[in-house]
Amino acid sequence: MERRHVLRGFAGASVLWLTGCLATEPDAGTDADTDTTMPDDTDTPTGTPTDDAEPSVTDRSLTVTDSGCGQVRDEATVSFDESAGTVTVTGTVWGNDLAYVARLASVSYEDGTLTVTVASERSSETAVAGDCISEISYEATVAVAGGLPGTVEVVHVHGDERTTAATVDRP
Repeated sequence: MERRHVLRGFAGASVLWLTGCLATEPDAGTDADTDTTMPDDTDTPTGTPTDDAEPSVTDRSLTVTDSGCGQVRDEATVSFDESAGTVTVTGTVWGNDLAYVARLASVSYEDGTLTVTVASERSSETAVAGDCISEISYEATVAVAGGLPGTVEVVHVHGDERTTAATVDRP
């Protein structure tokens, strides 16, 4: 009988507690915090595009070309295709077991350097995997507008560890 009495007390107290959480107070100064100005049809862009536009990444992709038992490897080669405006990275990254896959973690283009970061991550689709170090071969392609980079850096990520697999200057 004591338990029921205590539980009823908790039920009542929790309702009162939630009431304070659900209540809203009027916000002071919300009009100044939000911008509701909408552009109209008379807005015109400032400046004009020039041929000296900053180079930028327009597309990126990564395809795993092979995967199997192997050894710890962080290797990459880079090729440039001036006519297509693309940079291709062919490489091998390692994983803790056969459930690991390669993923294009990021691509950045700053100060003439294209940095391609490939992460080795455990696949969420694989529940059981072979117990060996895996070698994951991949091909990443990055399309660039405004000119190819002077330097490409390829970084492989394994958890918190970052390894530079290659740094290549364009010929």
